[in-house]
Amino acid sequence: MKKYKIEDRNTRRNFLKTAAAATIPFVLPDNHKGTAENVVIPVKNKVPVIILRSSWQEVNIGDIGHTPGTLRLLERYVPEAEILLWHSDPRPNTEKIVRKNFPRVKLIKGPWSNGDKPFDSELKNAFERADLFIMNSGMHYNFGLFNYDWPKTMSALTPFYYCIDKKIPFGLYGQSFDKMAHPSLPVFKDVLSKAAFIYCRETESQKFLQQNGFNPPVLDFGPDGCFGIDVRDEEKGLAYLQKTGLQDQKFLAVIIRTNTPKLAIIEGVDLLNPAKPTAEQQKQDQERMAKVIEMITVWVRKTGLKVLVAPEMDKEMIPAKTMVMDKLPADVKDKVVVRDTFWNADEAMSVYARAHCIFGMEPHSLIMGMALGVPILHVRSVSHGRKGFMFRDIGLSEWLFEIDESNASEWLKPLLAIHDDYKLAKEKVRESMNFVHSKQAATMETVRITTGLPKSKT
Repeated sequence: MKKYKIEDRNTRRNFLKTAAAATIPFVLPDNHKGTAENVVIPVKNKVPVIILRSSWQEVNIGDIGHTPGTLRLLERYVPEAEILLWHSDPRPNTEKIVRKNFPRVKLIKGPWSNGDKPFDSELKNAFERADLFIMNSGMHYNFGLFNYDWPKTMSALTPFYYCIDKKIPFGLYGQSFDKMAHPSLPVFKDVLSKAAFIYCRETESQKFLQQNGFNPPVLDFGPDGCFGIDVRDEEKGLAYLQKTGLQDQKFLAVIIRTNTPKLAIIEGVDLLNPAKPTAEQQKQDQERMAKVIEMITVWVRKTGLKVLVAPEMDKEMIPAKTMVMDKLPADVKDKVVVRDTFWNADEAMSVYARAHCIFGMEPHSLIMGMALGVPILHVRSVSHGRKGFMFRDIGLSEWLFEIDESNASEWLKPLLAIHDDYKLAKEKVRESMNFVHSKQAATMETVRITTGLPKSKT
């Protein structure tokens, strides 16, 4: 295959404008199998610039965790690049972690559009310099899954349209795709097929795109960016453990999720956090929490270990008390701690690092635990989409359940097995994370090649 030598930015731009596939920064062979490892566009005397759009909200430590996770991967595998982190809105907690742990990363802020005002100069300058734009992990490109907000759907695509127009390569990293109701499918397919790469954080999303005719050069499984997280706030984390009497590897962390409203009510339909839960949703919460209570009760009585009910979302601290803690038997309640203040992802990491194992209805605290080598159990809700399958895809099928199709006895079987043979459980986590690391390395090779860098030497 022909290799193109690109001497500088202007030459590279001219090349891309005249290439046969004008919106793609490289040409792939006919027998392409979903990687870009054989394609190299060397860039001389040029520091590649990568824009990472991330940090969707701060009421959820999982959404905070995406950012340091993917930044760490970029820092490790693409150290030559200048990384610009784009926050469309202020994210003070995330930015605190970034400033502490990633001093070389430059923060750029501002909305993509704001009425009739000109394109923000900071963003405009960033995109003029960019060699690659990456949309970080999430589930942004769905329509009809949680709402039918067409303007919001289109606004998520507009940076890609800009990249197409300006011949800037773009990619999607660790995304889930669940539903593309009419009329969104042809729009999504047209735009996303022009991406340099799409990495899906579970193979179900990959199959969904393939079955619907999406055909970017690279369409493959790539773990959620949060798997790269390694930040800690040991001072706060250890102080909390001392205050609550939780000892190293002697407590189970429990993360719940309920059909309750966000603490800060916003306009619009929110199916996962309804402002006014229906009678059916309230019943569902009662049934689910009854299972959680049974699980905690048996765990405490059989193992003698404590339990920390910890929030992945800030709104879950109140339900943790009213729906779980207040309904526990007295002998069990004495060994249960409910965290009543929200935390940043780095403090959570310092606490999770000392957990025996983590049980969760949300996935990202579990990802943090996996990154720390801690065994996990995920009970997924079907209404949350395909993202829970990522644990199956990294070899942890026996630690994955559907919450409404299973019971506490079924959850306790693997939890108690983890307790009884902890060494084996830790080894299973290590094997799964080795697989994750291999996939991360492959995704970052694609990032390197897309920005014009040679393959890494490691």
